[in-house]
Amino acid sequence: MKIRTILVDDHTMVREALCVVLEQDSRIQVVGEAGDGETALQLADKLSPDVVVMDVAMPGQSGIETTRRLLSKHPGIKVLALSTYLDQRIVQQMLDVGAVGYIVKSAAGTELKEGIRRVAEGHIYLCDAVTSMVAHSLQDRQTRLNKTDRPTLSRREIQVATLLAEGRSAPEIAVKLNISPGTVDVHRRNLMRKLEVHNVVELTKYAMRTGLISP
Repeated sequence: MKIRTILVDDHTMVREALCVVLEQDSRIQVVGEAGDGETALQLADKLSPDVVVMDVAMPGQSGIETTRRLLSKHPGIKVLALSTYLDQRIVQQMLDVGAVGYIVKSAAGTELKEGIRRVAEGHIYLCDAVTSMVAHSLQDRQTRLNKTDRPTLSRREIQVATLLAEGRSAPEIAVKLNISPGTVDVHRRNLMRKLEVHNVVELTKYAMRTGLISP
């Protein structure tokens, strides 16, 4: 079954370019396009897409507000955010309103197809630039914790956390780190316990919220 996708961007040329990219993947079907938030909401009501690729910065109603309104009515739709700039505050706001992925437009040509597939499967997807931001934040959190009596994260836990934020599964992480899937699960449980979070989205929000990340 194809992943029914709506593209939302106020620039027609951007939407056309994204369509060309997505047409290369037989698993993805672009069922609608919108140039503003209100039109996107109307199309979501009419077309019931699996994924909405949402431009963050649009005239009038922003992608953040559009996502909030969209998911309040259609919580099952997956929103994958697009932004021209890498801005920690915007990434945080999009995740807070319910987006499950974030890609900077400069990486959309190579990462958009994978991002749509991953969020449709129920994962969170962050482009490499955002993942690096998360890793930096976790490292910074480690430094901060070392100055207190609170639990600290091991180097391996930071690695596992970063890969979890990429949407990687336990077997994928195990291969990448050359450890067993069972060991990955142990690190994941310890990580969630130490940080008092319950899922990958919470982990990603926590990492960006607590780190010294320059916007």
